[in-house]
Amino acid sequence: MRLLLSVGLGLCFAPLVAVAQQNCARPELANQKRDAATVERLEHAWTDAYMSGDTAFEECLLLPDFHEIKSNGKVGNLSDELAVAAKNKGKNLPPVEFHSPEVLMHDDVAVAHGDVHFKDAKGTEHEMHYADYYHWENGSWRVFFAQQTSVPNGS
Repeated sequence: MRLLLSVGLGLCFAPLVAVAQQNCARPELANQKRDAATVERLEHAWTDAYMSGDTAFEECLLLPDFHEIKSNGKVGNLSDELAVAAKNKGKNLPPVEFHSPEVLMHDDVAVAHGDVHFKDAKGTEHEMHYADYYHWENGSWRVFFAQQTSVPNGS
């Protein structure tokens, strides 16, 4: 009986999974390899998506249980990330000075880390170090954790 119930539920939800996967069939996510170059490419795509408010891309890249430690020390989750990114939609924000990250690989995990320089609304320059943690699953990279650390001016 459980087997029949499992199969029946699986068939009911299969169209939903197919729609979700179809929505994630984006050029930025295509042709992924288990290498540092792919992770670096995804980092740039994530930054572009965040700055433009492309939350659909973020939902494809970030795992549902994504968490982050923000530069102010607060802990956030996927909903928080999407809400902040959504506020960028239509703002045409200036590009962030984004250097290629260093990518560390270990089995099915990759960590991309580096620094960004940006100006706030008042024109004050800031520097932030970041680390984004990726997991290789089902032939693609997904982000499960991120951390940002503000660097005090003059440091």
